Formats: sequence, C-alpha cells, structure tokens
Amino acid sequence: MNEESNNSKNQKKAKAMLVCFIFILVAVIIGIWVVFCLKNNTENTVQPTTDVREVSSVNTNKYNAGFEYDLKNNEVSNFDIAFLKVENEKENKIYSPLSIKYTLKMLEEGANGTTKQQISNVLEKYVVTKYASNKNMSLANALFVKETFKDSIKQSYIDNLKNRYDAEVIYDSFANVKNINDWVKNKTLNILPEILDEVRPDQDFLLINALGIDMEWNHRFFDRENNYNIGFREDVYYEHEKYYGGCNNETVESRKFDGDKQEVSGMEIFASMDNYDIVSILGEDNIRKTVEEKYREWIQENGTDYWGDPLSGTAAIEKEVSNYVDKYIKEIKSNYTEKGEIKSIDFSLYTDDTVKVFAKDLKEYDGTTLQYIGIMPIEESLDTYIKNVDSTKINSIIKGLKELKRENFKDGVITRINGFVPKFNFDYTLKLKDDLAKIGITDIFSSEKADISGLTTAAGEYISDAIHKANIEFTQDGIKAAAATMVGGKGAGEPLFDYIYDVPIEEIDLTFDKPYMFIIRDKDTGDVWFTGTVYNPLALEDDNTIEKGF
Repeated sequence: MNEESNNSKNQKKAKAMLVCFIFILVAVIIGIWVVFCLKNNTENTVQPTTDVREVSSVNTNKYNAGFEYDLKNNEVSNFDIAFLKVENEKENKIYSPLSIKYTLKMLEEGANGTTKQQISNVLEKYVVTKYASNKNMSLANALFVKETFKDSIKQSYIDNLKNRYDAEVIYDSFANVKNINDWVKNKTLNILPEILDEVRPDQDFLLINALGIDMEWNHRFFDRENNYNIGFREDVYYEHEKYYGGCNNETVESRKFDGDKQEVSGMEIFASMDNYDIVSILGEDNIRKTVEEKYREWIQENGTDYWGDPLSGTAAIEKEVSNYVDKYIKEIKSNYTEKGEIKSIDFSLYTDDTVKVFAKDLKEYDGTTLQYIGIMPIEESLDTYIKNVDSTKINSIIKGLKELKRENFKDGVITRINGFVPKFNFDYTLKLKDDLAKIGITDIFSSEKADISGLTTAAGEYISDAIHKANIEFTQDGIKAAAATMVGGKGAGEPLFDYIYDVPIEEIDLTFDKPYMFIIRDKDTGDVWFTGTVYNPLALEDDNTIEKGF
C-alpha cells in the first residue's frame, strides 16, 4: 500500500467513531409581556422625553434621523430591530416585535389627532397578519374591560377590534388578576403563567395581545434516523479522494466564547459539498492509466488483491486490475453527484467579510414556517454592528442565505463547513415606555396630550406605563416561545489498497464564538416573532439539558 493511502486510512480509522453532524439549537422557552397602564389625568405621570412639537415626523428624532421604519410586509423592517438600537447595551436581550406591533395597531384604532399620527408615523402602512391558532402556535387578542367602565368603551372600537383583530371582549371586576393571567396562560400555550401581579384601582381596561409557539425543527437535532435520511454519515469522506470531514453528532460540546471569558455549552454542525469533478478535470483515461499502473505494481509486490486475498498469474492479475479500475472509475465519478452533498442536519448559511449567518427552519404549522437566523459580526463588536445595521442589510443577508445544495457552492473545490452554536438561557425587561417615546410615540403617555377618544368616551384618559418582559431558553430540543402585550390602564473492514487523489478544499467556519443577534421570523410574511442578542450563553456547568433528545 502506498504511504499516502496508508496515512489516509489510518486517519479514517482514528476518526471512525465520529458521528458526522449536529447542530443543537433548540428548546427556546420565551416569555414576553408588555403592559401599558391606563390612568386618568387627575394623577401625575412622568412627562415624555420628547415634546410633540419635535415629533412631526419619525425622522426628526435623534434615534431615527434618516431611519424609516419601513413596516412593509414580507420583509424584516427597521421597526423590528429598532429596540435593539435604542437599548444597545452589551447584554442578553429578547423581545417580540410582532406582539408590540399588534398592540400598537390596536391602540392606533382608538387614538385620534397627534396621538394617532405619532403611532401611524412609526407603523406606517403595516398590515397585521392573522395566524391560525393550534396546539403548536397561538396568537390572540383581547380587550378586558372593568365592569364599571363598560359603558365608556365605544362600540365602534369594540367592533373594529373584533373584525380586524379577532379580539375577544371580556368584562371583569378587576378584583384580582386571576382571569387575566389565566387567559394569557391559555393563549401562550401554557408557557407564560402570568402577566400581572395585581390590577391597580385606577385601571379601567386592558388591551392584550398574546402569542406563543411550541414548534419542532423541520429535521430534529440528535435524531440519527432523520440524519441518515438526509445523507448523514458517521465518517465523512469521498471515494479515492484525500478528504475527511465530520463532527461529534451525539454529545453536547463546549467551546470558549468571547475570547477566553466563558466555557459555554453548545452544538456542532457540519456539511460538505463536493464540486470537484475530478474525472472531467484529470480525464478518465489518465485516471484509469495511473490507477492501473499503481494497482498492478501493488499486486506484484504483495501477491494479493486489494483485500489481501492471494493472487498470481498474468491473466488473473490483468482481469483483477481491469475489474478494479472499472469499479474505481464508477466510484470516483459518484463523488460529483448528489452523493457529494453530505450534512448532519438541514440548515442555510451566509458568510462575507463582515458576518457569519446560520439559519434553520421549524416545521410548518397550518401554512406557517418560522425560521431562526443567527447573525454574528466577525470584526465589529455586536453593539457597533447593531448601531449601523438596517433592514436593507438584514434582508440582503436573508436573500443571500444558501441551502446545502452543491449548485449553491463554488465550482472546482470541495466546500467543508464546520460550526458551533451555543445554547443560552436568560431573562430581559424592555424599557418599552421610554423606548417608544424615543422613536416618536409620546402623546399617549401624557395626561395633557393623550387623545384616545376613538376608544373611550371618558375624558382625560392616557397610558401611564409600558413594560415588555421576556425569558428564553435555547437548547437542542425545539423552540417554545410566548409573548403577551397588554395595553390598559427547541462498519465493514478497510481494503489494503487504494489510490488517493489530492483535492482542493475550501473551508467555511460557522463557529459562533462571539456575541451575536438572532431573529425568529415568518418566512412567508416576514413578521418577526422574536429578536434579541446573546452576550452570555449558557455555561457548560449550568447546562441541565444535555441528556434531552437521546
């Protein structure tokens, strides 16, 4: 056996126990809520940070100068990432743009004058998407009205909520929070247990959007049967070509994150695309001649065929050489076919000089497919990247995502893709009232300026507070997420002979080892259900989900 072949086989044997591909991105448990508290103007409130006279358009504010929110459907909008920009601290965060947009749209229905215009300036011509609820996804709206305030809610407003947002109208004593919390828990697939600690005496109504998802991946991580179905191999190599690839598909891995600051728990991914048509490049006759000579020499030197079985006699040797090379040519041709697409799980990717991007689809539920997208800046810090990025760049990245198909990768090389994505688990509270004021929605929080006369006949009503809370757990088992916005007051032995050709290999590194942002969006409508940042992933010693999925 020649030395080159021997080294290759030793390498294969040494790595034979590796299982080729995993990515564990999963079990996201997200709880989010936003609370707008309605108060009467007889009580003092914090005045907005921006006077209404300075907010005649969304472009006059320091946070949105030259920054249109472009809330058109089918794409990620600037509004979806606006709160990442406003709260651009170096910490984990999570919120639901879709839930906030739903709530603002329902508020817009009841607002008039400058109050309405400020909301409309931000929402632009955005049209909400109606989603079918089932056991895996839920989106619901409700207007809870204090029984003593019942006659003060305009029927026209109730009709609009029912017709345009499929909202329930629920009359309640507001004596305690049980009915409200039970409704939210039910509409968030039991993920979000409560939204309020108490109902204050001055609250007259609560306008709520609640949404939740409990979805499996299109191809589940750590599911070896499914992995085999899409081309999974334990030991990734191409016949007669000097190439090896793979990863540990059965265990959670750990890596250093953000330099050496953390040892974090996460999951490997792997894919290989063979676009090196060696037969066309070197010529079949040349390959046949070379391999015939090398195999004939090996038989004459060892007295056996390539399996080690005794072989002698010119006629027998020539017949063996001819049969072997016929088989060799057939096998090496097969590398440059669909067989050349080897992956452990389905995903898409995008890379350039500035970012690494990993995307993976969840299963389709009632016509809706949600997609997770992780975006990690390579050279810039994440906070600088967020400061400068806009929806045009995000949508360009999404359009540039490449599925794992040979035609999507460079010709004349084998592309080897290795990566790692960490798990994360954290809580976050969005300063929504302050954030909305910073992007131009101020009057609705002012006892002197608020005009929600389309909602109520009562005078002097305004919104006193807005809170958005969330928690998320991202592991290998699926994605579960919930949000609520309230307005109101996760073989065989080896042959002994082989002739191995060197091949050109291009590497793509999808290792997420620095802070990054993520988006969970509807692939069809572009609605962003959740977005956030990861600065501190799950530490290996804190990971109690490792055994899940096996």
